[in-house]
Amino acid sequence: MARIQAGDRGADAPASPLAVLRSAYVADPSALGDDEQLLLDTVLSTAVGEDNYPGDGKPVASWPGVGPGDRGVLNTMAPNHFNVAEALVAVTPKPPIVWVRGERDAIVSDTSLFDLAYLGSLGVVPGWPGADDCPPQPMVGQTREVLKRYAAAGGGFREVVYDNCGHSPHVERPAEVTAELLRLVAGG
Repeated sequence: MARIQAGDRGADAPASPLAVLRSAYVADPSALGDDEQLLLDTVLSTAVGEDNYPGDGKPVASWPGVGPGDRGVLNTMAPNHFNVAEALVAVTPKPPIVWVRGERDAIVSDTSLFDLAYLGSLGVVPGWPGADDCPPQPMVGQTREVLKRYAAAGGGFREVVYDNCGHSPHVERPAEVTAELLRLVAGG
């Protein structure tokens, strides 16, 4: 957060915004091409703090001692504020869903390096209490299971996975993602 606030444009430190953009958001940094500095400008324009990114937190008794708060971007996706699974399965009518993702996504993954429980299971984050108390979250598997339930309830979905693609298929494979969107809008 401090590096974003400081407008850090360097790539030398592993936690610099540019290094994170290159390593976590794309599988192949060359995919950023001429847009790399524009994308970095966008990252550096992020409003940082408890009301914005990442948001606030609340102390909790369980590991790691902090949980989602009530304000900020990341808290909008916390299960105590947003759990779309039941609502998606129950929605009527059921529009078709196309789930586009990169096969090398480091963020939304069954082995996400952004999941403290997974990092704990690897021994990277100390104090992890074990899978019984704090299991890693298999994000791809969980999403697929919700979409299967959606399909079983009368909906339909297609999972499109791009090889050698990270968290940003729209950046790494813009023509293919555009084609998928047009196919979806056309009813296919």
